[in-house]
Amino acid sequence: MICRAERLFEVTGEKQRIFGQVSYAAETWNRKRRVIVKAEHSAIGPNPRFVVTHMRGDPETIYDQVYCARGEAENRIKEQQLCLFEDRTSCMNWLPNQFRVLLSALAYTLVESIR
Repeated sequence: MICRAERLFEVTGEKQRIFGQVSYAAETWNRKRRVIVKAEHSAIGPNPRFVVTHMRGDPETIYDQVYCARGEAENRIKEQQLCLFEDRTSCMNWLPNQFRVLLSALAYTLVESIR
């Protein structure tokens, strides 16, 4: 699948994404699991991805709408922690820490409404 994406990229010169699935069981797993495979090739080079899931449905839909959406949500959490200082709870008392988290959440809400 990865080689096919590379060949298609060489022919067309455009980024190629090919999706598929395999059943796989690591040595420590008690059963096989569904693995969604994304073979992508662009001018930068190959970019394969493997996602273990129990969900049914089209591999491309699951990858784009579930897996990538989850990553986007994690980016927003990281953004709040790093850019809006949500992780600055260094006081020994609960109330000041809670107030800092509340201010950070309000700042995040404001940034999202402007965005």
